[in-house]
Amino acid sequence: MFLFRYKKDGLPLGLIRVHDVLIRDTVDHFEKGKDVRTRIKQARKAVKKALRFAKKKNINPGLKIGVAREEFEQIREELEYTRKSLLTTYSRLHDALERIQQERIEEPLSLIENAHELFREKQIERGIETLKKSQGEMEKKVLIKTRTAIFGGISNEVTNLKEEIEELRKRRRQSKKQKNR
Repeated sequence: MFLFRYKKDGLPLGLIRVHDVLIRDTVDHFEKGKDVRTRIKQARKAVKKALRFAKKKNINPGLKIGVAREEFEQIREELEYTRKSLLTTYSRLHDALERIQQERIEEPLSLIENAHELFREKQIERGIETLKKSQGEMEKKVLIKTRTAIFGGISNEVTNLKEEIEELRKRRRQSKKQKNR
């Protein structure tokens, strides 16, 4: 996402638009995404074979039903990873907003309140110094502490989850190749 999308209407409305796109994409993926369609198609085939087998032989078609169950379990697993991804990214974004609030608002505001209290106690010189400190805090364009805390780490929950999902996809591709042989 680029910042220019948020200049006109602001970040909160831009995030709601991102939310709308995420919801639409999520529904579309589980409705007509290639992987999901393929898995459901395989499950349908397995159920059809199981029905034919059960009618013909009049016995339990457990193996064929197992294929259908496995396909649905893989869709469920993908759904759980989607849920986990959303919760993890939400948590990370919430933490970022808390840090931004602390650095951008709380620190200068506390200095201003301290200066106000010093002026009420007739400590003019200390009040002026405190106001100058708050002015310096407000002039900072870059949120150094926030950037260091968020971007400075080598590893975080989102990165770990991304690696886990990529590893899972790699294993699935390898097992698919082995099945096709």
